[in-house]
Amino acid sequence: MSTNSSRGSRKDHQSVSGLAALLACGMMMAFTLASMPAFANIADGAMSDGDAKCLKCHSRNLKKSMEDGGKLSLHVAVADFADSAHSKIGCTGCHQDIANRKHPKTKVAIASERDYSLAMNQVCGNCHAAKAQQYEGSIHANLVTDGDHAAPVCTDCHSAHAVKSQALYEPVTGQSCKTCHENIFEAYAQSVHGEARTNGNVIRASHIQAPICADCHQAHDVKAVAAGELVQSTCLSCHDGAALAHEKWLPNAGHHLEIVSCAACHAPMAERRIDLQLYDKLTQVPVGQQENQAVFQQRLEDIDQSSDDLDPLELWKLVRRTSQEGQATDVTLRGRMEVSTGADAHRLAIKGSAVRECDSCHQKGSSAFQNVTVSITRPDGRKQRYEADRDVLTSVISVDTVGNFYAAGGTRIKLLDGLLILGIIAGLAVPVGHIAVGKILKRNQ
Repeated sequence: MSTNSSRGSRKDHQSVSGLAALLACGMMMAFTLASMPAFANIADGAMSDGDAKCLKCHSRNLKKSMEDGGKLSLHVAVADFADSAHSKIGCTGCHQDIANRKHPKTKVAIASERDYSLAMNQVCGNCHAAKAQQYEGSIHANLVTDGDHAAPVCTDCHSAHAVKSQALYEPVTGQSCKTCHENIFEAYAQSVHGEARTNGNVIRASHIQAPICADCHQAHDVKAVAAGELVQSTCLSCHDGAALAHEKWLPNAGHHLEIVSCAACHAPMAERRIDLQLYDKLTQVPVGQQENQAVFQQRLEDIDQSSDDLDPLELWKLVRRTSQEGQATDVTLRGRMEVSTGADAHRLAIKGSAVRECDSCHQKGSSAFQNVTVSITRPDGRKQRYEADRDVLTSVISVDTVGNFYAAGGTRIKLLDGLLILGIIAGLAVPVGHIAVGKILKRNQ
C-alpha cells in the first residue's frame, strides 16, 4: 500500500513537472512569436520554406565589411518583403548566386556599397528588359556613366526588398523623386499642378489629371525638359487649347510660344534669363549633341582665357570657330527666355496670375535681359550653360538672335532702333523721291 502510494506520488510529481515544462515552453514560444510578428506571413504560406530560412538570419541586423571600409547592411524587413511584388519569385529569384545549398561559406569581396548596387541593377534587367533599355537612355543612366555616385539606380526608386506592384505604385507622394529633388518637389507641391493633385487629381472642371513627375519627365527614360521644343510639346500635350487661347490676345502668339518658355510667364515670381543656344542650321540640331563636350570646353577655354563672362567679341570668336572646326556646320545663336532655376520652372501659378504685360519684357532695362547665358546641349538633353555679359544682346554677332525679342518702340536694343529708323527713312525716301523727280521732269518739259 505504501509502495503504490509512493508510485502515485511520483507520477503526480512528474505530471506537475511536465506541465510546468510545457507551460514554460509555451511561454518561450509566445515570447518568440511576439518578438517576431512578421513571421506570421511565413506560417500562412506567403513565403516558401527556402525564403523563411533566408529571413531567419537576414531579419537580424547583419552587416558585411567591404573593401572600402564601409558596412553593407544585409537586413531584410520580413513584413516588407512578404508584401512586395518580388515575394513570389523569392530570394533566389534575384540572388541566384546564393541559392539555399550554395550560400558562400567563404568571404566574397565587395568593393563598395555603390558597386554592389550597380551589379544588382543589371539583375533587374533580366526580367524587366524593356524598362532597363529605357533607363539606359535616361539622364540617370548618363549620370551613372559619368561617375556620379548619387545618380539613382533601380533600387533607389523601387527599393531593394519592398518592391510594390505597378497597380499600387502611384508616386503621387513624390517620395522617389523627392529623395534627390526635394526643392523641386516642394515647388511642385505648391504649384497649381500640385494643389490640383492634392485636391482630387483634377484640374478645374475638366477630366484631365494633374501631372506628376513621370508625366512630364517619363518614369524610366527620364528626359531633360530644358530644350525649348520639349517644354512646349510637354505642356501642350495636356493644354491642347492653349495655342488658340493665346492668339486671342497675344500678338504673334506662335512666335512667343516658340521663344518664351511657358514658365517664364506662368511662374510670375520666378527670376528670368535669356539663354543663347548654339545651334547648327545645317544639321538642324543644337551644338553639343554631335560634338564631344571636352572639345568644346577646350575651345571655350582657349577663347575665354580670363574665365570670366563671355563678352561680345569672345562670343563671336566662339561661334565662328565652332562653325569652322570639324564637320561642315553653320552655327548660329537661338535666343530663348526661360526661368533661372529648375524649382522656378515647377512653381506654376493659376492662369489668372500669369504675366500678360508686354512692357515686362519689351522695355529698356527689362530684368529678364540682365541675366544672359550661352549654352550647348548634351547628347542626353541636358544643357551646359556658360555665363555671358549682357552686352552680347546688343552686339552685331547677336542681331539675328535678339531680333526674336525685338518690338518696335518697346525694346532695349539701340542698334535695332537705329536700323528701324533708317529703314523707315529709306522706305519713305523712295516714293517721295520718285514723286519729286516726276514733278521736276514735268516742270522742265
